Amino acid sequence: MKILVVDDVGYSCHFHARLIEKFGYRCCSATSGFEALNLLKTDNDINIVITDLMMRGMDGVDLFKEAQHLERFTDDGQLDPPQFILMTALRLEKNSNDKDIQRLKLAKELGVSKIMFKPLDQDELQETLKDMVMGAPEGSISNQAVDLYTPAQKIKDAVKDIIESGNSGAAEQFIECLNGEVKSLQDFLAQLETV
Repeated sequence: MKILVVDDVGYSCHFHARLIEKFGYRCCSATSGFEALNLLKTDNDINIVITDLMMRGMDGVDLFKEAQHLERFTDDGQLDPPQFILMTALRLEKNSNDKDIQRLKLAKELGVSKIMFKPLDQDELQETLKDMVMGAPEGSISNQAVDLYTPAQKIKDAVKDIIESGNSGAAEQFIECLNGEVKSLQDFLAQLETV
């Protein structure tokens, strides 16, 4: 699973992409709606798109609409469209006749998964992504979604604790445990290849 960050402001795109990686997710980025659409056509691992509303050329709403019509396939069948988070500095309380506000309202009507206001609340974003990942199709619509974020974060925390404690015995035991689990996953994948 991968998250695509789309923003035509370079530093904003870079900042949000690094933030997503800090949360423990794989991330890629695009600096235009057109570039994002091309990535969605070629990278079936992208399940979530975080896009700015106002961009030159293709804005976030147009990107969302185009993404709903993409036909993306794996060997297991057709993939669902990616989930979308729309970022904006606009506020709905402003003049409701403003063109950009109308685009924001249209995004809600079209069914964008979430609208978040800049500057993004990092805790809210992390929680939103966690919820989306738990519900995101992984690989194909027939595979059951699995929350990988929570256990991965626990492993990272455990490694940090071991390093901070300076306990080499615990480090060796933890590596042995991880190697056993990696072997189990490798055996699982090998079984799938023979089916």
